[in-house]
Amino acid sequence: MQSLLIIISQADREAWAQSLVATAQPTQPTILVSSPAEAARYIATQGIQPTHIVLDIGGRGTDILSEIDALAEQCAPGTRVIAVGNTNDIGLYREILARGVLDYLPMPAAVDAIVKTLTAPVAKAPVAAQPAQPVAAQPAGTRASKRVIVFMSAASGDGASTVALNTAYAISQLVDGKTILVDMDYQFGMVAKNLAVQNQYGIRELFDHSERGVDSTLIKRMVSSYQKLDVISAPGELRYLPTVSAQVIADLITTLKENYDNVIIDLPHVWLPWVATAAQQSTHLVLVSQLWLKSVSHAARMMRAFREIGVTNNVIAIINRSGAKFKEAIEPKDFERVCGTSIRHTVTNDIKTIVAAEAAASTLIEQPPSEIGADIQKIARSLLGMSTDTVTTEKRSGLFAKLKG
Repeated sequence: MQSLLIIISQADREAWAQSLVATAQPTQPTILVSSPAEAARYIATQGIQPTHIVLDIGGRGTDILSEIDALAEQCAPGTRVIAVGNTNDIGLYREILARGVLDYLPMPAAVDAIVKTLTAPVAKAPVAAQPAQPVAAQPAGTRASKRVIVFMSAASGDGASTVALNTAYAISQLVDGKTILVDMDYQFGMVAKNLAVQNQYGIRELFDHSERGVDSTLIKRMVSSYQKLDVISAPGELRYLPTVSAQVIADLITTLKENYDNVIIDLPHVWLPWVATAAQQSTHLVLVSQLWLKSVSHAARMMRAFREIGVTNNVIAIINRSGAKFKEAIEPKDFERVCGTSIRHTVTNDIKTIVAAEAAASTLIEQPPSEIGADIQKIARSLLGMSTDTVTTEKRSGLFAKLKG
């Protein structure tokens, strides 16, 4: 990376910017605490020409678009730009990407994910030089902005698989891009049963014959479909877990990103090199826990493991079965203190709706409106960078009739 310009909206994000510089190791780093308009004037007066830009818009909305246009006027064709911020607005997201920005990530944004996107090879320059002629989004399969959302349970039985399955379905309904759910719990995965999808291959084809490598043909053979959601399921019978190299999983994720816009992975509750690799490849790592002693203890251990492999900024902690009464209940503030991360979402304790969905081989979203269904919708919209304020449990005329992007 040559010249990296980092524009932050407030001074207290300088440490984050410094960590970005340390990871990217550009030849000429510059950090500015300013607006896009001020940064444009700085570029013009100082005569610099950044090759890469990270733009923090803070909590601003569509009023910032004219300033982004002004910044683009000072950039050479091919300048690579990523935007980050605190605003969850799909309209703003689309407008930013329409200007040729590679991606817009919610803060706190993972430094590793930003660097990978900035340095990933692309077929054509992603940023328009003239704001009057914005670059349209690239077609599926070529866009640099892909989501790899990995779900893991802090302790066995914490419900990451249920949250992953239903969140994947919600995402598939919310966006036009292709979405796939990969059940990597080779021994105890339940996606196939819960959705009544069948495939004689599934993830077993890769795990049992990993020496063959990964390509698009293999992906097609492993995939089943549930409405708009593609699924790679785990075996239906209990089998010994094969030895799989970390490189095979890395290759799988790379190939999936070539074919899908949203890749959701449900990982088993084991800690192996290939599991760590999947976590490292994620843009969002969702840790699902419960507020009781066993789960919190394991969550803290996992957070330490994530830090050891360089995965921290993209971790999203979710508390499942919120409202359940445990003998060894833990307060949310104690979870955050012990684990060193904030709780981003909670999922209501609603066994009745879960059982009904499993009995019908459907998702929670397809059941009558419920609080747990609304919780899942909020998680999906948050992962997509959409506003969650419009999600309610009231009766809807259509599946997402009340949800506005």
